[in-house]
Amino acid sequence: MHGRGGDEERKKARLMWTVPTRATEVLSGDGVASHSFSSSSTVNSFSKDGRNISIGDCALFKPALDSPPFIGIIRCLTASKENKLKLGVNWLYRPAEVKLGEGILLEAAPNEIFYSFHKDEIPAASLLHPCKVAFL
Repeated sequence: MHGRGGDEERKKARLMWTVPTRATEVLSGDGVASHSFSSSSTVNSFSKDGRNISIGDCALFKPALDSPPFIGIIRCLTASKENKLKLGVNWLYRPAEVKLGEGILLEAAPNEIFYSFHKDEIPAASLLHPCKVAFL
């Protein structure tokens, strides 16, 4: 690797999520940000229902009918061309949601959840509210 140059670009490419460039934006109930963004711009945090939500926060998200809410960690916030805020989320799973091979029994506490590398980009309007998760 000596003498190749471009070390800064390689370091930036290794980041798990994008580096935020804006300070704070406010999200209305329909998922539209109150500030106009440039195409695919990044924000640092936003406010929903009077609560400040930032990158790294855990939150609950709207599920399908008759299901418990999804749990996720917000990894990035971006605004689309339509001025809609999108969230990059890593999902946390309940023991009942973890698929294991046949004959494998998962021993877990009732309130235990598991981190995954499964990541999606979802509309910010699907966020219900922030939650606390203790990582052990």
